[in-house]
This record gives sequence, C-alpha cells and structure tokens, in this order.
Amino acid sequence: MPSFRLHSKYNPHKEAEHFAATIEDNPSIIVITEPGESYLAPILKTKFPYTKRIAVRYNETAFSDSDSLWDAVWRPGNGSLPFFLLSHIPDEKLAGTRFLSWKAADKVFPDEADAVWKNIRYAIDMLTSIMHTRSFFGNKWLKNTIDNFVRLEHPGLPHFGMRDFILAGAGLTLEQLTPAQAAPYSILAVSSACAALTARHIPIDLCIGTDAGYWALPHFGRLPPGVPVAFPLEAAIPASILKTHPCVPLSYNSPLETALFTAAKLQPFTARENGTVTGTACELLLHHTDRTIILAGVDLAAAKGFTHARPHASIARLFTAAHRLHPLAEALAVQNFATQSLETYRQWFLQLPPESARRLSRAGTGGAPLPNIKPVDLPAGSAEYKNSARNENRFSVVPYPAPSRQKRTGIALSLLNALHTGLPALIATEPARLAEDTATLEKQICALCSYTAYCNVIKNPTDKKAQTALTEQVSRIVGALIKRTEA
Repeated sequence: MPSFRLHSKYNPHKEAEHFAATIEDNPSIIVITEPGESYLAPILKTKFPYTKRIAVRYNETAFSDSDSLWDAVWRPGNGSLPFFLLSHIPDEKLAGTRFLSWKAADKVFPDEADAVWKNIRYAIDMLTSIMHTRSFFGNKWLKNTIDNFVRLEHPGLPHFGMRDFILAGAGLTLEQLTPAQAAPYSILAVSSACAALTARHIPIDLCIGTDAGYWALPHFGRLPPGVPVAFPLEAAIPASILKTHPCVPLSYNSPLETALFTAAKLQPFTARENGTVTGTACELLLHHTDRTIILAGVDLAAAKGFTHARPHASIARLFTAAHRLHPLAEALAVQNFATQSLETYRQWFLQLPPESARRLSRAGTGGAPLPNIKPVDLPAGSAEYKNSARNENRFSVVPYPAPSRQKRTGIALSLLNALHTGLPALIATEPARLAEDTATLEKQICALCSYTAYCNVIKNPTDKKAQTALTEQVSRIVGALIKRTEA
C-alpha cells in the first residue's frame, strides 16, 4: 500500500480536538467514517462521556491496533454496513446520531468512501422507515398484545421433528409447488400463503403471522381446522383462531411480553423481530433446527401481473374494487409499483452469514436473484410416500394448559392500571430514565402510545411541553385500553 497521511504531522491530537469542537449539542451516537489512527477516539470520549462512538473502516486491516478505542467497529469483512448500523443505532436515537467523515481518509479512499456513504444513506432511510412504522402501528401493537394475551386459549410448544422444511412465502412461484413435491417435508407457511397451499391440497404444519394491520386478518379465512398458528402477541390474529386452533405464542423478549407471559406462566417460543414475516420464519428455523430449509414462493420481486400465489386475500380485494373506470390491470400495476420494500427484504437474505445461507435452498423458477442461496429442483415425489409417511417425523405442536381467560384478563388489567398510574409520574419526575439504553416496560409503553412524543422526550428530557404531550397520550391510550379490556 502506498504511503499516505491522514493526520497532522505536527500535532494530530490538536487536530482531533478541533474536529471534536465542531460537533454541536450532545449526541447520543457518533459514527465516524475511517478515523485512521483514532486520535479522535479518546478526545470524543472525554468531551462526550455518555455517547456511543462507532468507527466505520474503509479497509479490512488498516489501523486495527486502535479498534479497541471505539465502542463498535465495522470493516468490509463484517458484512452489510446498513444492517450493522441498524443493530447499533436504536431508531428512536436516530435524531441524536451524528454521521461524520474524516475528510483526509475520503481523499485517500475515494471509492470506498463513496460506497460507505451510500450505505449510510440507505441505513438512514431504513431507520426512518422503521420510525414511520412504529409511529403508525404503535397503538395497534399495544391493543393486539393485550387482546391476544386475553383470548389465547390453546397454547403449545413446537416439536420440529426430523424432516427438512419447506418455508412457503406467498410469491407467485409458490404455484409451481405440487402436493407430491411437498410430501417429504414439514411445511411452515406465512399466513398469506396458506390459502394457496390449501387450494392445492398441500398440508400446512405451521402457519406464522406477524403483521399487525387489519388487512392481515383475511389471510386466516381458509386455514383448515387444527392447523397450528405461531405469532407474536402484537400481530393481528382473528379471535376465532385464538379460540379454536393450537397456538404457539412467539416472544421478541420485549418487556411487555415478558411481563405478561411471566405473570401467566405461559411458555412463549423465542423469535427475532424482522421487517418481514418470511424473515422471522426463516430465522426461527435457522435458530431452532439444524435441518435444511427450502424456500418456495419467496420471490422478493414484483411480477408483471399477479404478484402473489392465488388465491390470495389481496387479489380478492382487487377484484372487488375493480370496475370499468379502474380495471384490474390498473390496480395490479399500482400494486406492483409499490413494492420497493421487497428490495430491502432481499438484502436481508443477501447478508445472511454463509453458515446460514448454506442451509437454505430455493425451489421454483423466478423471483429476484439470491446468488448466496442455491437453487434446487424438487423431485416429483410419489403417492406411496405421500400416503405412508404423511405424519412420520413431521413438525407438531404439543399443548400445555393456560390460565383461565378470567385470570388472564385480571393479569392484563393489573398491569395496565399500574402503568396508567405510574407512567405519568415517571414522565414528570424522571424523564431522563426514558433515554437510558436499557429496555424497560415504561419505555416500551411510551413508545407504543405515542412514538413521536416519546422521541421528543428522549431528544430533550427537560422539555416540559414534550413531557406534557407524552403524558396526555399515555393516559388516553392506556385508559381506553383498560375500558376495552374490562368490557
């Protein structure tokens, strides 16, 4: 590597001090791109003792002796930079994060700097999208969590069996899967794929749903009796499913979930929150089994016509809404145009660790390219195998008793009443506690009741106007939920 200078020849410490002096306010997180010999690190530590400091490197090995001076370090060999940043920057602290570059490094590594800053912009866009999602869905997540906890009648724990898995998404290529091809596998299907599988007489071993919106409810309309359903408490699940089907409650280990499950002595199954139900399902299998996982209908791309395997609830809605002035073709074009988020989901699969990607394969032809996941041609299968081994070593759910609905309602009300009384007092007297890194029940409830007001308090805990706005929202939302649960 040719010689170059990233720091002052005479006084690099003074140079770093001048740089630090340009940083205004008191940021929660500082991200520095290629800080070289890291003269900045101790100076930032002194000036901002409670600020998390992250270094983004342009090279795989250069300046490694100073990596220990930072709270976190990314190098190109660590994988996806956007996903690294998402793992270290809570979305509510994005407004308090400063992204800064050491300009001398940008001149020495222009191509690397350009690529890194494009990825930083992508990460900021993703975090902004997450913030919009939390702001829109917070109240719904809270309501769903209480409703599902109260209505859950038949909890169970999964037994994964000895078979390999087909993970069925709702992409159009799912229509290529036949019952004979599916017969040797346990079938884990996202809720939006269940209608298409049922219509093709492909048995479903587990349906998983994570979407919180009302539009997710129709996906369960054709679910055959007895099919187990896995879901986090925040998901939208029909009351009829909770009453009659075996259910596997999933836990993201949030404080609210933990409080409810612990009080009721329920046994949730650990899952990882993901931007897409397919990602959640895939991680569930990767983490809890050692089996091979075949992706079917995981297209991650729009199609020219129908995007989903048929029948599908969204297609039924399009047919219902279509008329002479707004034909079906127009509705399909609009639907397919609004699928930019699919690229984000594709990136999640692309950044999987090699040891995880090796356990995945992909059936069918079509969909967005996933070069790290090998394609597979499923054998046609045989009727003899289908009939003789239908239940052998398959996935199953083992039930266990739950407290009565009356007891679950009492647990929920006790928790809500305590929050309704205690949270306004905490916001008024100790608002700085909401800005701490530790996840707490109080922080989660504030974020669910009013994400915008919560972020404003975190940004400036002494802002009385922000405190009042958050208190009003928490009192209103939790109070209404108490009345709903009592009814």
